[in-house]
Amino acid sequence: MSIGRCRVCDLSPYAPDGLEVPYKMRITTPCPNVQSYIKNPKNFLPIKPVCPNNSSHRPHWNANWDRELCLDHVNATRITIFNAYCEQCHETISYWPEFVLPYQREPLETHEQVVIEHLQGISLRESAAKIGYDPRTLSRWLKLILTQALALINEVVARILSIMNQEILPLTAAVAREATMLILAWLRNYAGWISFPRPNRLMGLCNLLGRGDWDLWGALLGNAKSRAKKEYSPG
Repeated sequence: MSIGRCRVCDLSPYAPDGLEVPYKMRITTPCPNVQSYIKNPKNFLPIKPVCPNNSSHRPHWNANWDRELCLDHVNATRITIFNAYCEQCHETISYWPEFVLPYQREPLETHEQVVIEHLQGISLRESAAKIGYDPRTLSRWLKLILTQALALINEVVARILSIMNQEILPLTAAVAREATMLILAWLRNYAGWISFPRPNRLMGLCNLLGRGDWDLWGALLGNAKSRAKKEYSPG
């Protein structure tokens, strides 16, 4: 599929103004409170959906589907994800609250905690024992996140520097661990600069910054495809 360009629309106070982004079909939305989202997820949607491929398109709300999230690492809570459809692109656009990662049952904060503990020298076995998971599962999370950090580091830091009106310098992170440390450090710096109130969701802030420009950090790589089951449209 060809790559289009569009002006970024205003979905989040933490996203850059006026930047152009290429075509992606996932959009992360800000969501400070998980329980508020569960109670009324429509409150966290934009009034009208937008097409990341072309701002002149007029997508419409299309469907929603439920997925499970283990907030206490044991019991599954069902949350709703909403989709829009762009008839010009023939594509579904999914809206993801910042605390959720596609294909993952654990909240984003759990994945971020595992990464930070690993960077601090805490073993995966110890981290796994805290949340009741097999260390091999945490190893898969970690490998995915570190691999993506190496791929995303230049884009993410360049965008942060652009927003902060600082000179964009080339980065030379050669290994995934170093890239992960750098990207988290820059996100922490940016979070302080904008007074982002959720310091345990730096990966979520990264996804908000992305505006569909990159695959969600922590999610599976590749172009997102909807798993929508038609039920009802919000509104």
